[in-house]
Amino acid sequence: MRRASMFVLLALTAVLVGSGFRSAPPPVGPGDKIGTMTLVRGGEREADDELWHGYCDAVIPKPGRYRRTCTPPPFVPYLRRLFIGYGDWERTRKALDSAWKQLKWELWFDGRRVNLSRFGTDDRPLYSFPAAGGKQVILREWSVILVGVTKGKHVIRYRSTSRSLGTTDATWTFTVR
Repeated sequence: MRRASMFVLLALTAVLVGSGFRSAPPPVGPGDKIGTMTLVRGGEREADDELWHGYCDAVIPKPGRYRRTCTPPPFVPYLRRLFIGYGDWERTRKALDSAWKQLKWELWFDGRRVNLSRFGTDDRPLYSFPAAGGKQVILREWSVILVGVTKGKHVIRYRSTSRSLGTTDATWTFTVR
């Protein structure tokens, strides 16, 4: 080994050891905190409200990158449990199961990665769903509730990837006043 190469290798090793091999914090799961807020497992019916209920446009028409700003209502005392689960819909359970098997999902909330598999999913019917031409669909969502929602700006990002369907990377920014 040449002397110059040895010097570069030693310098790189010193930098890595000095930095403590810093890495991203582990993904959060049910019961874990992001700031003072806690993520828990639960469906839309178990929350006080949901982010997508008229505050944030949840409909993503095709794969791509999306950035949206939402306006939830002014902070109110009852809003302790905010449903932030997201997912996909199809007209039949068979079609939904097929599409879901192809998708790899990821979630970040306020920059923290969330371990979605630990939250599980929930299916529910949506009647007269506008994005489906007013027909009934089955919606499958990740069962994620945010407890103790704090005032301020928050960012939620979902990314779903599939070889046949492509990648949808959607970020919603909302401010709780």
